[in-house]
Amino acid sequence: MISAKPLPAVPRALPVPKPKRPPKRNVAMTLVAAFRGPGGGVLLCADREENDGYSKREVDKIYRISMIQCQIFMAASGPSVAISKTNMEIHNAIQQKFADGGDILLKYRSLIEGVLHTVHAQFEDLLKEYPMNLLIVIAPNFPNTSPVLYRTDGAVMLPEDHYAAYGSGKTIADYLADRLYKYGHLDRACTLGLAAFIFREAQRTASGVGLGADMVFINEGDSSLQCIGPDAVKELESRIPPLADAIWGHWKKRAKLPGWAAG
Repeated sequence: MISAKPLPAVPRALPVPKPKRPPKRNVAMTLVAAFRGPGGGVLLCADREENDGYSKREVDKIYRISMIQCQIFMAASGPSVAISKTNMEIHNAIQQKFADGGDILLKYRSLIEGVLHTVHAQFEDLLKEYPMNLLIVIAPNFPNTSPVLYRTDGAVMLPEDHYAAYGSGKTIADYLADRLYKYGHLDRACTLGLAAFIFREAQRTASGVGLGADMVFINEGDSSLQCIGPDAVKELESRIPPLADAIWGHWKKRAKLPGWAAG
C-alpha cells in the first residue's frame, strides 16, 4: 500500500515591520503673540519659520489689509494651506463689502467669522488634527480710538484685552509673559524688549520657532504704525542679557539668602 506523502510545511510569514510615520506635513509650527502697549496700541509679533516636516523656509506671517476706515492685521498658527486660504478669503470679503458700500467697522466681525466657518468646513479633517488659531487686530483710522485685539477659537472671534499667543512656542511665551508682562507698567521700549526676549527664548526651546521675527506696533488713535523687521528684532535681542546673566546678576545684589546656604 502506498501512503500519501505528507504535505510540505507552510512557511511562517516573516513579521512585517510597521511603517514609520511620515513627517507631519503642512503644519506651521510657530509663535505668534500680541501685547497691549502703552496708550492702548498693540504690538503684534510672529516668528518667520515655516516648517512642513521636511524642510523649513523663511516667511512673513503678519498679514495686513489696508482700508479707508480701518486696517486689519492677522497672524496665525496652524496648517499653512488653511492659513493662506483664510487670509485671502478674508481680504476678498472685506474688499467686496467695501465695494458694495458696506460699513467695514460694523460688519468686519461677521465677515471674518463667516470666512472662518467656511475654511473650517473645507479643511475639517486637517484642522481636527492640526488646529488653526489667529490673532486679529482691527485698527480704526480715527482719532482717539484704540486697536481691538481678538483671538480665535475655531471660527469664533474672542476679544482679548492685553495679551494672547498661539503656536508651538505658546507655552514658554505664556510662562514668561505671565511673570514679566504687566500692562500699564511697561513703556514702549520695555514692551518691545520683553517681546524680543520672549521670542529669543522661544526660538531656543520650542520646536518650529525660528528664522527671526517680525513685529508691528499698531498705534492707537490713527493709522500710524511702526514695522520692525527681523534685523531690528535681532538687534533688540542682542542687547538683552541672557536669562542666566539677568537672574544671577540680580540675585548677587538683591537676593537675601540665609547664611547657612553659603556652606
